[in-house]
Amino acid sequence: MGTSILLIDLDIIIYRICWACQDETHWDDDVITLSVSKKELEVQLDASLHHYLSKLDTKEMILCASDKNNFRRKILPSYKENRKSKRKPLGYKHLLQYALDNYNCRIMEGLEADDVLGIIATTPDESNKEKIILSIDKDMLTIPCSHYNLDKDTLVTVSKAEADYNFYIQVLTGDAVDNYKGCPGIGPVKASNLLLGCVSEESYWNRVLGAYLKAGLTEEVALVQARVARILRHEDYNYFKKDVRLWEPKRSSTPYVENVKAG
Repeated sequence: MGTSILLIDLDIIIYRICWACQDETHWDDDVITLSVSKKELEVQLDASLHHYLSKLDTKEMILCASDKNNFRRKILPSYKENRKSKRKPLGYKHLLQYALDNYNCRIMEGLEADDVLGIIATTPDESNKEKIILSIDKDMLTIPCSHYNLDKDTLVTVSKAEADYNFYIQVLTGDAVDNYKGCPGIGPVKASNLLLGCVSEESYWNRVLGAYLKAGLTEEVALVQARVARILRHEDYNYFKKDVRLWEPKRSSTPYVENVKAG
């Protein structure tokens, strides 16, 4: 490749390194303590980033991290509420600061790392360099670009049509990890059947809205789920105001007609 830019989910990299570097010490009085070596954390991060650059044959990278605030909680207060009791691993703050001091990092106010990745990946520029997102999060497949999955060791390119389809699947199925529910009773298979034959964003939303209405929910509920599920693209963010443009559906002029294959 050589002419590509690697966009790295720094949150995931730091979490994995910090957990892996924790050292457990057992004392004589039945006390167990955890510790980490700052130097080891730094060495591991440097080595990991060098490895990814070499593996994907590129020299340029941007590390993207989450801001402490999250705009989605204003839309859905329960968003990621299930993670509040989970502590960050030892050394997290140190390694984040080390990355900020030594690499090209981006944190954008109120945004998660996923959003920063999505915005950068879809922002047109004059270089025409390929953007490759490095992550493990299936939600990132709602962003049209190339994706390298750390766990699967796979590189795939997602078109805009595929990214849009993946987004509407996400709106229907929700995400238990992020604590938003989607449409009751709809899993991946049923969602895929429900969207069968859709050829436009209007038809996608028509089917999605119909599923929520059939479940006894309102359009507002469907819209909240969609706005939480939406990983931001460049058109969803106002750089001058540093503000999110909340996602709006493209509505069809024809009423919802249930897909007979939706089951």
